[in-house]
Amino acid sequence: MTYLKGASQLITDVDGFHFAHSSDPQRISLYLTARGWRPEEEQGGTLWLAHDESYEIFVPRHKQMRGYTSYIRTMLKTLSAAEGRSEAKISLEISVSDADVQYVHTDPDADPGTTPIDEGVKAFESLRQWVLSGAVSASADKAPLVQPTRKPAKALDFMRSVRLGPTFEGSYILTAYIPVPPRIGQTEIEIDHPEVKLLSQPFQRRVSLKLMEATYAALLAADDVIQRREGIEAFTRRANKGVNANLCEALTGFTSRDGGEARIDFSWALSRPVEPIAPISLNRDQITILREAAEEMRAASPEEDATIVGAVVRLHREGAAGPGEISIAGIVEGGMNERLRRIWLDLTEADYSLATQAHGSGATVSVTGNLVRRGNRYVLQNPSGFSVRSEA
Repeated sequence: MTYLKGASQLITDVDGFHFAHSSDPQRISLYLTARGWRPEEEQGGTLWLAHDESYEIFVPRHKQMRGYTSYIRTMLKTLSAAEGRSEAKISLEISVSDADVQYVHTDPDADPGTTPIDEGVKAFESLRQWVLSGAVSASADKAPLVQPTRKPAKALDFMRSVRLGPTFEGSYILTAYIPVPPRIGQTEIEIDHPEVKLLSQPFQRRVSLKLMEATYAALLAADDVIQRREGIEAFTRRANKGVNANLCEALTGFTSRDGGEARIDFSWALSRPVEPIAPISLNRDQITILREAAEEMRAASPEEDATIVGAVVRLHREGAAGPGEISIAGIVEGGMNERLRRIWLDLTEADYSLATQAHGSGATVSVTGNLVRRGNRYVLQNPSGFSVRSEA
């Protein structure tokens, strides 16, 4: 099982139950307080009462107390019963109280806790693209329907801090761990304007909130298409909420190729508490609409600074000299969709000569520009940096 890189050292008890820092009294107090439990001081520790007093938990004050591990095990069992969630998930959230954790429940046709390898690779890559789409939206001033291939430096720096957490059984559950700086002081500054309040949050939290907002908005758009027979405008009018082709493509990757469902749970860093929200569920009909919407948004909006890598498959120009048109069978470098596309572009005379040599030798070429779709044809506008790649 994979654990959070950079998290505190994990401890395994005699039952093989894994928890890191979930036995720390301060982290436990933070967790219980955030969920509305009420403390009552007693000799040797604290008795915590659920908000409706239907459950109670005793937490010793010190780890050195005899039987401490048994108290913690009992605490996790009680919390599991009270919250209707697994002990492993609760233990993880206590351990990473300084992080937002996103759980993506996939639904593979496989034994519990497993997934077909191809679907697993797709799901993990989709998780990365989903988080990246939120980071780009949170760091950009514009809200394009297709995010640029060259991502903002702030978004890329943020992605280096994101960690994968352990997978869980039930379906096949992926976890993304987003460290969030702790709040200074005990209270938030009251700000009435929602956009100003959002900007007062650290960037890491803004990414988590953007992911939640954009995912909700994309599914509402899909429902508008299904129930109200709306067109692509159901998605384009929600671009300012983070809805774009990249987000929609990432969401479709959480389900199997034969259809299926998925669910996303948001868990917020206890050091910066947020009101709990209901899980976001994706059904088969929504996934179908999201996939079609992504294609239409790519068709309606150029993919800026896209680098095309592939082979020259056609050459055409009027006369023996001058500029000409070529087509490349290739992929967008660094893009999520690695489907081979035929892309047309105009080249200067010098670049056309390079393309002719590459066509004759079968060499790989690359070129950068704005990729658009016109009907069934992909066109690269304003091409630059045309070159023949050396074979490694």
